[in-house]
Amino acid sequence: MSFNIAKWYNNFQVPVVLMIDDLSDAYIDVFNESYRNDWGYMTTEKGSAYDFLKTNLLNQFPEIKITFFVPYLKHNVINDNTIYDQKKYSLGEREQYIDFLKILVENNHEIAHHGSNHGEFIDNSNCSTVNNWTHEWALFKDINTGVKITQNGIDLFKSICNIDIVGGKYCGYIDIDNSQEIIDKCNFIYWCESANFNPSEYKTKYFGYNKVFSFPTTFAGNSFVRLSYITGHKKKDLQKKFFKYFQPLYNILSYKKLHTLYKQQSIISIQEHISPSTAAGTIQSANIISDIASLNKIFKYLKNKSVWYETCQTIAKYVYVRDNSSMSLLNNELIINFNNFRSMNDTLISISHNKPFTLKTYQNIYTSNYNNGLYVVNISIINGKNIFLIDKEELQ
Repeated sequence: MSFNIAKWYNNFQVPVVLMIDDLSDAYIDVFNESYRNDWGYMTTEKGSAYDFLKTNLLNQFPEIKITFFVPYLKHNVINDNTIYDQKKYSLGEREQYIDFLKILVENNHEIAHHGSNHGEFIDNSNCSTVNNWTHEWALFKDINTGVKITQNGIDLFKSICNIDIVGGKYCGYIDIDNSQEIIDKCNFIYWCESANFNPSEYKTKYFGYNKVFSFPTTFAGNSFVRLSYITGHKKKDLQKKFFKYFQPLYNILSYKKLHTLYKQQSIISIQEHISPSTAAGTIQSANIISDIASLNKIFKYLKNKSVWYETCQTIAKYVYVRDNSSMSLLNNELIINFNNFRSMNDTLISISHNKPFTLKTYQNIYTSNYNNGLYVVNISIINGKNIFLIDKEELQ
């Protein structure tokens, strides 16, 4: 077997990321339990949504990495006219929330772009978002407006929190004509364009002049409970009284979908929201509180498998380096040509072989480790030609 660029870092079978939408400096007093009302306002306090997540998932699976998709203004889905008490702030208004975002990054999670205020109600006197909500990207009248609002968020996270924003997601996965051009002009490395939960349709895609990686959303976090828990929508809950009996069958299909994603080495990106509370008093579909049993099933299934737990950012950066590199072998030289057109600093790549091997430069020696059936060296490369020496005996 020849030397190869591994599909995923350290030759892991799949990368896995938990994606949580709508983390915001907000709280809406709908339910008795504080963690069900919290959108991020309570930060790391006991009884907060993050404390719930840490206690009920992260402590059991500390390897999990999360990409939080965060609006930078007051989250408009929490209606100002709601009958429930509420708190909501823009980025920069409360030091405690700024520190919270920094703590998340220090714990190796990611903060990503999720619009300014997420959108607006069509009829502000009606707190229900069903047929009464316009997502933010649908409100952009032209490319310049979209670029200005989006870039403003990038700049604010950097100036207020010293956090670099390199990726994001459409609010509600709703886009408009020329959305890709807006994203491309803001120089994002990746963007979550759509939720496609059909493993057979997964393909690596790029768009724009800067070749933005279209990051896939491949698995619903509520898969193992979605037919059984109450939503607060009368029509949906009436249906669930019948459909809940089909949850065991749906679980079988969900495990099959996870297995397919794992087998075909696709990114396993798990879609969730931070809070179940809405201004209408109903429950947000796919949220970490209602879905905690489902999330535990997902990560228990992945526990002993060859999994690379990382954020969207780190996964996207590896894809960028991998797909812009080519490799050749000349005598005892392994040559990697890398087109670093983004001038990116994080340029890690993994080289695999079926036998133990060592790569040498004038400054360094890299010895392979064994992972997932092959021997691997993980190295950073520079733009242009990278030359590594290999012992001739290792080539035989």
